[in-house]
Amino acid sequence: MSKHDLLLEIGTEEIPAASVVIGKDQLKEKAEALLKRHRLNFDVINAFGSPRRLAIMAVGLDEKQETVTIEAKGPAKKAAFTDDGQPTKAAMGFAKSQGVDVESLTVKSVEGREYVFAVKEEEGQDAVEILREILPELIKSLSFPKAMRWGDGDMKFVRPIRWILALFGARAIEFDVAGIAAGKLSMGHRRRAENPVRVEAPCDYFEMLFNNFVIVDQDKRALLIREEIESAVRTIGGRSVIHQHTFDEVVELVEFPHAVVGSFAGDFVSLPRDVLVTAMESHQRYFPVEDADGKLLPNFIVVHNGDPKFTDIIQKGHERVIRARLSDAKYFFESDSANPLDSYVEKLNGVVFQVKLGTVYQKTQRVVRLAEAIAKSLALAPDEMGYAVRAAYLCKADLVTEMVGEFPTLQGAMGRDYAQVSGEPPAVATAIFEHYLPRSAGDSLPETVSGQVVSISDKLDAVAGILAAGLIPTGSEDPYALRRQAHGIVSIILENDLDISMDSLVELALKLYADQGIDFDVEATSDIVDEFFRARVRAYLQGREFSHDIVEAVTSGSIDDIVDIMRRAQALQSIYKSDDLEDVLVAFIRCKNLGRAELGTVVDESLLVEEAEKALYASAVKIDRDVGQAGRDYAAVIGLLAGLRPAVDRFFDDVLVMTEDESVKDNRIRLLNLCYNAYRRLADFAYISSR
Repeated sequence: MSKHDLLLEIGTEEIPAASVVIGKDQLKEKAEALLKRHRLNFDVINAFGSPRRLAIMAVGLDEKQETVTIEAKGPAKKAAFTDDGQPTKAAMGFAKSQGVDVESLTVKSVEGREYVFAVKEEEGQDAVEILREILPELIKSLSFPKAMRWGDGDMKFVRPIRWILALFGARAIEFDVAGIAAGKLSMGHRRRAENPVRVEAPCDYFEMLFNNFVIVDQDKRALLIREEIESAVRTIGGRSVIHQHTFDEVVELVEFPHAVVGSFAGDFVSLPRDVLVTAMESHQRYFPVEDADGKLLPNFIVVHNGDPKFTDIIQKGHERVIRARLSDAKYFFESDSANPLDSYVEKLNGVVFQVKLGTVYQKTQRVVRLAEAIAKSLALAPDEMGYAVRAAYLCKADLVTEMVGEFPTLQGAMGRDYAQVSGEPPAVATAIFEHYLPRSAGDSLPETVSGQVVSISDKLDAVAGILAAGLIPTGSEDPYALRRQAHGIVSIILENDLDISMDSLVELALKLYADQGIDFDVEATSDIVDEFFRARVRAYLQGREFSHDIVEAVTSGSIDDIVDIMRRAQALQSIYKSDDLEDVLVAFIRCKNLGRAELGTVVDESLLVEEAEKALYASAVKIDRDVGQAGRDYAAVIGLLAGLRPAVDRFFDDVLVMTEDESVKDNRIRLLNLCYNAYRRLADFAYISSR
C-alpha cells in the first residue's frame, strides 16, 4: 500500500509559551489516538509548535484504511437452521441485515452454545476522506487552561485561528473549522516574510517556512538559541547564566531567534544576585551574564524575534526596559532595608494564611513553637537552638516587603538578604532561605540544621492545618502542595538521619491549631495526618527502589520514627532473596495463623507440658531479650529471628495447639503471640511474598 506524509498546521495569533507546549503535546497524543481508532497506520508522528502555530507531521501514513474482517453474531444455530440444515427465516433475515448470502453464514461455539455468524470484510476508505472528517474533530478537541472565543462563532481555542494548512502528500485536505478553510497556505514570520506561503507537499514544509523566517522545529530553535547566546556573550568575554525554565520559555516565544547583548549601569550590580537575576528573567526573559568568578556583569542577553538589521534599535529598547526594572528593584531594596527585618513580623497580621486558619502572623507563632520542640528533641546546642527559633520567627517577614510584593519568587531569598542587612547571625539568614527547600521535586534540601528545623516546622504546620480544615488533596488536585511539603519533611528527616518523633510533632501541630480556637476533630484529623505521611514515606521508599512488599511491611505499623523505618527497609532489602528471610517468613506465618491478639503474650510456664513448647518458650524469651539488646542493628535482628525457625517448626511438628484443655490451648496461643510480636518489631512479614 502506498504511503504519504500527513501535515496539519493550525495557524493562530500569538500563543503563550506554556500553551504552545500544552498544545503540541495534546495534538500529538490525540492525533495518534484518532488515526489508530480509524485504522490509519503510520510510522511516526512528530509535533511542532511556535508562537503562531501548532503542527503535526504523521510520517508514512497509509493512503487507505486497513481492511478488517468483521464477525457479526446472529441467532442460535437451532433457531437459524432446521434439523436437515435448511436456513430458517431467522437465518435469512440475519444474512440480509448483514448484507451477506445466507450460504456464507458460519457456526461458532460461544460459551458452550452454537450461534451463526456473518463474516465479512470491510474494505478501508481512502485516507483523505477519513482525514477530512477527523481533522476538524482533532482541532476542536484541543483544550487549554485559558481559551477564548472570537468573532461570531462558538469555537473556543487558545487564540483565534487564522489559517489551517492540511496536506496528505501533495493533496490538500479540504475542511472548515471556525470559518477557516483548510488548504495549502501557511504564513511565515509576521514582519519579515512575504505572506502567505504556499506549501505544495509536506516534504517542502520546513524549508519553505525557514525561507520565510520561521523555524518550526522547536528542537532546532533551541539549538540555534544556544548558539546565538554563546556567540553574543563571547563578544564581551563573559558567560551566560541560563536557567532551564527561562530557556524553555524563550524557545516557545520566538520563531526565528537572534541574540543581542545589552548593558545597564554598573551600580545596579551592587544589588543582591537573586534580585538582578529575577528582574531580568521574570518578565523580560533576559539571560544574565557573569564573569569567570561567577560575579554578575552589568550586561544581559535578549533573544528576540526581530530583524537583525534593526539590532541597535532592539538593543536600546531592551536597555530602557531593564533600566526601569532595575531602578524599581533598587528602590524596593533600599526602602525595605531601611527597617530591620523583625519590624515586618507584626505586619503579617494583615496577611491571610488560609481563610479558616488565620493569618501568617499566627502561623509564625505556631512555627516558632514547633521549631522549639524539634530543636529540643534533637538536643541542639543552645546557640543552634537560638538560631532555629529566631529564623522561625523571621521566616515569613519578607512576605510584606515591597521587593517580594513585586517579585514573589524572591520570598526566602529576600528574607535572607534583609536578615544579613539587619545584622542577624549568618545561620539565621541562611535558615530563612532554606526553610522553603525543597521547592520542587529534585530540588536541594536544607543543609544547615537550623534550616532543617524551620523547614520541617513550616511544612508540618501547613500539612496539619490544611488537613484540619478538611482540604484533603484528591487525585491530581493539591492546591496547597501538601504532598510536596510532606515529601519534603520525609526527605529532610531521612537524608539527615534526624531523630524526630512524628507522633509527638503531629500532636503538637494539631494542639497549636486547637489552642488558636480552630474548630476540628483532633483525633480524626490526627489519623488523617498519620495516613497522609504514611503515603509519603511509602512514596519516598519506592522512589529509592525498595521492593513494594518490603515497603508495605515496614510502613504498616507506626510511622513515628521514619528513620527507623528506613533502616528496617534497608536491612530487609539486603536479604530479600536469602535463606534468612525465607526462615523468618515461614516461622512468622505459622505463628500468625494461629495467634489471637486478644489473649496477649504472658505465658504461664507451669502449663508448658511438651518439650517442644518449653524449648520454643526459652528461645522466644532469649530472642526477645537479644533483639532488644541489638537495638537498630537490624542485620543482627534478622539473624536472631531467622534462628527461631527450627524451634517453631519443632513446636508445630510435636505439639497440638488446639488441645481440648482450654487453659493449655490458650497458653500455647499466647506463646505463638509472643513469637509473632518478636517478628512484628521488625516488620509485618505478611506483606512479603514467600521466596
